[in-house]
Amino acid sequence: MARKLDTSNAGLFKRALSRTGSGGGSNAALFGLSGKMRHREIPLDQVEPNPDQPRRNARGADIAALAASIGERGLLQPINVREVAPDRFQIVAGERRYWAFRALERETIPALVIDTDDVQALALIENAQRVDLHPIDLALTLARLIGDKGLTQEQAAVLIGKSQEYVARLLGILRLPARILEEAPDRPAVSVSLLMELAELPDEEAQFALWRRAGDGLTVKDVRSAKQERKAARPATPSAAPALRALRSNMDKIHSLRASGHALGEDQRQELRDLRDAIDALLHE
Repeated sequence: MARKLDTSNAGLFKRALSRTGSGGGSNAALFGLSGKMRHREIPLDQVEPNPDQPRRNARGADIAALAASIGERGLLQPINVREVAPDRFQIVAGERRYWAFRALERETIPALVIDTDDVQALALIENAQRVDLHPIDLALTLARLIGDKGLTQEQAAVLIGKSQEYVARLLGILRLPARILEEAPDRPAVSVSLLMELAELPDEEAQFALWRRAGDGLTVKDVRSAKQERKAARPATPSAAPALRALRSNMDKIHSLRASGHALGEDQRQELRDLRDAIDALLHE
């Protein structure tokens, strides 16, 4: 017996869209949403995919397995769409479910119709709550929203219900070498935390050295240990502070000698002039 359709993602949308950042104003206002939502059974030939959908491989992401699951258990979550013309709908989120229904040769599909002009933002809201959206896909979508809409990291964090620090570290993943970004989605054991730690290593050589171990049980602890080892092995950055302290100390000694009645000879006075000229030249570099 097919399980009852779960429409709880309507509540998810309402909670996400009602969030406000420190500057005030809801996400609904930010993305031009009316808040109107309704459920409909829509003919599949009236539905079209979203070209900006966050998941990069929605059509090829094991649609056969999903179709088999839907055929056996029914659709557990409706797709989310917006009406782009009379009886024409564009998918906001749920493209895999759409292709599964196509594979099952169904004529209609349950949908949550949302009144919005910004499908990309809503696709992010729903997909961010799904455990199967890869963190690289989420990072790419957040980066695009920040670039296209001028969002701050804080606004992006409010949008997906995370902290600003989390968003900053998530976006940092995109600094990883292209090869790692390409291979990561095929390694399900690699967590978002591991990718964040790896992205914070100082150079590509270190990143690749650890990435080669990713298939052999590399952990966040391993990456953190590597970071600490590199920090400990890194030579101290040369500093002028000790030399300046020594110069000040020696100047104090010369002043003390003068104060006790020891006069400077002409050779010593010339040496001080030479030092003064050297200091002036150094300050003007």
